[in-house]
Amino acid sequence: NERFPVVLRDIYGDLLTDPAAMAKVCVEKYGADLISVRLEGTHPEKGDRSAAQSVELVQSVLAAVGVPIIVTGHNHYDKNNEVLKAVAQACAGERLLLNWVEQDNYRTIAGAAMAYEHTIVSQSPIDVNIGKQMNILLTNMDIKQEQIVMDPMTGAMGYGLEYTYSVMERIRMTGLGGDRMLAGPMIVSPGQECIKVKELKAPEADFPAWGGLEKRAALWELTTATNLLYAGADVLIMYHPDAVAGIKKAITKLMDGQ
Repeated sequence: NERFPVVLRDIYGDLLTDPAAMAKVCVEKYGADLISVRLEGTHPEKGDRSAAQSVELVQSVLAAVGVPIIVTGHNHYDKNNEVLKAVAQACAGERLLLNWVEQDNYRTIAGAAMAYEHTIVSQSPIDVNIGKQMNILLTNMDIKQEQIVMDPMTGAMGYGLEYTYSVMERIRMTGLGGDRMLAGPMIVSPGQECIKVKELKAPEADFPAWGGLEKRAALWELTTATNLLYAGADVLIMYHPDAVAGIKKAITKLMDGQ
């Protein structure tokens, strides 16, 4: 829980130690349309929790809420493959969104997605060509295009957002122009990226000109998310409830043609 800024720990409190209860609150109180279960604690250097523990956790969240579940791993390939494969098998048919595969590590998780009827996030490092190549590699494995969600990788406002934005625009315009390999949905993670920045951690006493920390945190994430939404994002993984409320208003306005 220490990886979260104080402002988020204050909002969620003890819920951070009970993912199933937190998922239920996020859906029922904050209106989440999907839930992302982040299995960072399985990383060998961050707890090294077992695949069996991860299966139990994901199943508890599935039992708690009725919305789609994203299962997010980490960058330790061997452990991530072991964990996501076990989760995919134990939750066969649940249509989980397994997050993520990349150019250097995709066969094991992609195979599990096919075998156990799940969908998959294809991640590329802010690069249109690599994004397309990843989708080609996955479809060559006989994964259907409708099973693939693209992750162009996200930068927070002030920390690479403009690069993400421009790549997403190119992906979306190329897809609309007829390239089926780039015509799929995109997922972004403004919450995860924003909790890394100093502006969400620095106390108001140190930087009084920046304004109150709680409002600053919500606005930083909301501004990041809104830009990514306008660039073509279909799924946004958010952390701050006020940012969620703000992005829902933005989506409503877009759908109403405002």
